[in-house]
Amino acid sequence: MAARVIPGIGVSLLAGSLAATSVWAQPLLEEVIVTAQKREQNLQDVPVAVSAFSGALLTESAIKDVFDLQNSAPGLVVDQNQNATTSNFSVRGIGTGGNNFGFESSVGLYVDGVYRSRQSSMINQLVDVASVDVLRGPQGTLFGRNTLSGAIQFTTVRPDHEGTGFLEAGGGNLSLINVNGAKSFSVIDNVLALRATGFYSERDGFVDNIATGDKDEIFDRDRYGIRLQGLWTPSDTLSLLVIADYSEIDEVCCATTVQWDNNRLDMRIGSPTFGTPGTDAFLEARGATFIPESRIFDQKVAYSFNPISQNEDYGLSAQLDWDLSTELTLTSITAWRQFESFDEIDADFTDLDGLTDTNDADQEQFSQELRLTYTGERFNYVVGAYYFEQDLNSSSTLTFGDDTEFIAGAFLGIPLEQIFMGGFFPPDGWANDVNQQEHQSWAVFGQADYAFNEKWMVTAGLRYSDEDKKLKAIYTESGFELAFLTGDFPPTTKRPNVDDRLTDDQVTGTLKLSWFPSDTVMVYASVGTGYKAGGTNTDRIEPAFDQLFDAETSTSYELGMKAEFPDQGVRLNIALFQAEVEDLQVGTFTGSGFNVQNAATADTYGGEVELFWQPTPTFNMTAGYSKSVADFDEFEKGNCWVTTPFRDGIPDSGARNADGSLPSTPEEAFNPAFCDRTDGRIGTNPEDFFVLSARKEWTLNNGAALWLKGEYSYIGDQVMDQNNDPRSEQDSYELVNLHAGLIFDNIATSVTLWARNLFDEEYYGTAFPAVIQDGKQLAYVREPRTYGITLRKDF
Repeated sequence: MAARVIPGIGVSLLAGSLAATSVWAQPLLEEVIVTAQKREQNLQDVPVAVSAFSGALLTESAIKDVFDLQNSAPGLVVDQNQNATTSNFSVRGIGTGGNNFGFESSVGLYVDGVYRSRQSSMINQLVDVASVDVLRGPQGTLFGRNTLSGAIQFTTVRPDHEGTGFLEAGGGNLSLINVNGAKSFSVIDNVLALRATGFYSERDGFVDNIATGDKDEIFDRDRYGIRLQGLWTPSDTLSLLVIADYSEIDEVCCATTVQWDNNRLDMRIGSPTFGTPGTDAFLEARGATFIPESRIFDQKVAYSFNPISQNEDYGLSAQLDWDLSTELTLTSITAWRQFESFDEIDADFTDLDGLTDTNDADQEQFSQELRLTYTGERFNYVVGAYYFEQDLNSSSTLTFGDDTEFIAGAFLGIPLEQIFMGGFFPPDGWANDVNQQEHQSWAVFGQADYAFNEKWMVTAGLRYSDEDKKLKAIYTESGFELAFLTGDFPPTTKRPNVDDRLTDDQVTGTLKLSWFPSDTVMVYASVGTGYKAGGTNTDRIEPAFDQLFDAETSTSYELGMKAEFPDQGVRLNIALFQAEVEDLQVGTFTGSGFNVQNAATADTYGGEVELFWQPTPTFNMTAGYSKSVADFDEFEKGNCWVTTPFRDGIPDSGARNADGSLPSTPEEAFNPAFCDRTDGRIGTNPEDFFVLSARKEWTLNNGAALWLKGEYSYIGDQVMDQNNDPRSEQDSYELVNLHAGLIFDNIATSVTLWARNLFDEEYYGTAFPAVIQDGKQLAYVREPRTYGITLRKDF
């Protein structure tokens, strides 16, 4: 009887006809193999919280990229804001914003063992992927780079000598077209195999720009890429895998919606500008298109021009694996990568000729990793060394238009008659920021497991990291007329150039104790530390803040259980965690630019539960829940509310004067130097996340099968900025996906119908105060209902 793979959340299960032999009389839990500790292990034997996803699951659930993946992985959040280059990842509430090009990621991203420095290089299509492992907690004693909140491993399908491959084509609403495929070739039997993978995807947008008349233009998407692999195995003990890849993204990204408007009157009592008209009144008087907050989910914007968002990502890697003995393996991974991006947005987010922000950046990296892995009966270890270098170059230009003076004058409180006199923000004026960074890092690391007996095992790991960054920033403006604006409008404020160097070293490690009370249950406890290097703000910021920010470190504690109940077909994994982060790097949009500062400390705590149930060979259910509370434990010099004070006349509760004292007058309260964000929530982190899925299959005639799968996600309430402005809060929301398919085993073909966000749930992404428009708040639009059909042929 032929067997097929039935995907489940994190597992692959064998299934056959309903009229099966006695082997099907008992529920089946197939072993899930992961490489979370740099060697193949049963998921249930790894003392780390891991969510594992098979390539079959990604295909079946129409998970086309990492934005879709997050709805199946408790504790993982993947966000995208301004453009395709500002994507960011977080795990258990701790992540890294994407708006600073020099940021290190709190979540390590790896493809076939190679670290991806740019978070946005990971947002392209997930095609020909064998598995994805999401690891939670600090990772550094086994991985190339040291990351403090988690790691995600993407492993692609390797070349084989059987000539396996597939062709897949699909379409859907929004004029979606997806075409991809892969094929392996045996060049020298059992010695040299090749594999070629390619994909192309295009889709219309779903947001109209009513100012230009472009319908369904914003969020228009074009993606394509290729991957070529060669696997050379001259003997049973030696293999060399060489991978070359190239991918490109061209998107009209992204769009904002008006979350709160009606800033026609300044309500900051005691402020010098109290009672004066807000920018909505100014904009309408100037002839701008006004879209009220009542149309927040109408998917309409009014921009002077559509945004541009493009990037190219390409690289070459070589992995050598040499079995020195039956227990000892030497691994070398050498890689070079390049990432280039260009984006341009209407930075005032109106259809007046105001501000244009253009960013052109590139990153080049080289890495070399050496690992020695020993696998014994009771003792295992991995020791390694890692070298990483990268060059980062970015140029950001803010250009003024015919209406800039009018808009910015309102923001600065300049009387109307003076605005019309001119000279403040002349048309075609500009401010340019050029940032350069040379970064070198090296590390040595190791981790060992020792089993005292069949019941107890201890794991210990240690890492030494050395970081060296040379930072240069050059700030120029178009003319002397901008000089007087120092301190009033940070993006054009004259600032001294930066020529600095950051050097740092750090020792981090982990200690774990595992107890196996039975063959199917493991209980573990662990403590681990993580580290992320410091850097520089790539935007001009308020002079009261530091241009440089320090490294951040973390200490994480975890208690977990992994259990299987074979007779009931149940797999249950539970983890409780608590983490303390020192000098958390927080990036916040302040209404005129992005400001990265160190919060003193942040605390996260919570837990995750993942359940898989396989009661019959043709039915399975999965459930996952995460509770992730992430707060600023101490953050005395944070950014301030912008929207609430203007609209509601309520000063920021954390307002502080420059010397740290409490404001003593309304004027000080409404014009604080900075604000105390202690005990505030970390932004864009839903404290509660729940996912439930169920899959049922029916056998038809002639070897065909019909399957149906439903997925439900609950995403809890969250604050959508780092200021904790009361008007940035978003209520919980729910998403439902539905998939159905036919599988024809005799011709290795399948047809899948899919729908994501089936009920067209309305929600939004990161919120931020509108640029130079106090009292108005914008939020990024999120994807509506999508649906389509996919035809796949395997060979």
